[in-house]
Amino acid sequence: MRVTIITDGGFTGRGIGSASADVDDELLRGAEAWEEVYTVPRGADLVRYTMTFGGKSVTWMETAEIPEDLRRVFETVWNAGRAFARS
Repeated sequence: MRVTIITDGGFTGRGIGSASADVDDELLRGAEAWEEVYTVPRGADLVRYTMTFGGKSVTWMETAEIPEDLRRVFETVWNAGRAFARS
């Protein structure tokens, strides 16, 4: 399944980039338990991440506590998508 991550906010207000990659559906097996938004108390210059896949969207601030399986999907897509963007 195609997973896309976009960012906004941060120091410039424009985020830190985006990434997209195809992942095995098995990696997304915990997605039904994920909340739509993970927030933290307001802070200056925080980056907001929005990950979309299969008609679902999950958003979190960079310091928010997110489920470990969500973090794994994020890291997989971010690393793969950013590596592709650099090549």
